[in-house]
Amino acid sequence: MTRIIFTLLLLTGFSTLYAQNSELDERNGFKHIKILSKVTSYPELKLDKTKDEFNSTYTRRPGYLLSIGEIQIKDFVVYTYKDLIYKIEITTIKDPNLFKSLEQAFGKSKFSVTTNSYIWQGTDIKLSFKSTKGGKETIMTYSSLKIKDIIKKDEEQKIKDLSNDF
Repeated sequence: MTRIIFTLLLLTGFSTLYAQNSELDERNGFKHIKILSKVTSYPELKLDKTKDEFNSTYTRRPGYLLSIGEIQIKDFVVYTYKDLIYKIEITTIKDPNLFKSLEQAFGKSKFSVTTNSYIWQGTDIKLSFKSTKGGKETIMTYSSLKIKDIIKKDEEQKIKDLSNDF
């Protein structure tokens, strides 16, 4: 009897964790900006810096993405690889309702001592939430867990193309 109860509790825990993960993956980004979509699909974003031929950062155009509900967005940066969005970083003023809203949307978070941040992780997307050093702002970061595979595949293809040149 005890084993049955333990098994049911364990399965309930896994289903709750899976539901949390699937919700984060289902939303796939922040508002309408989706992870691993083309940055050129979003006219409200403008090129900020180009690191190299593959990596660039974009920021919001004036008048766009100003708030999350009533919480002011101070900074908004999108990171790309070959024009694919792989990370969205949002800096807001500190508001305890933001964290509560994230837990309501994605379930209970896990705290990472090494990064000093709260984390929700899906199969494809990871969301981290932390305060800045002064404690007056918070940073939410949505990031792709598949971007490393994409970059690795591109590097392997580059090597294959180079070897075919012999």
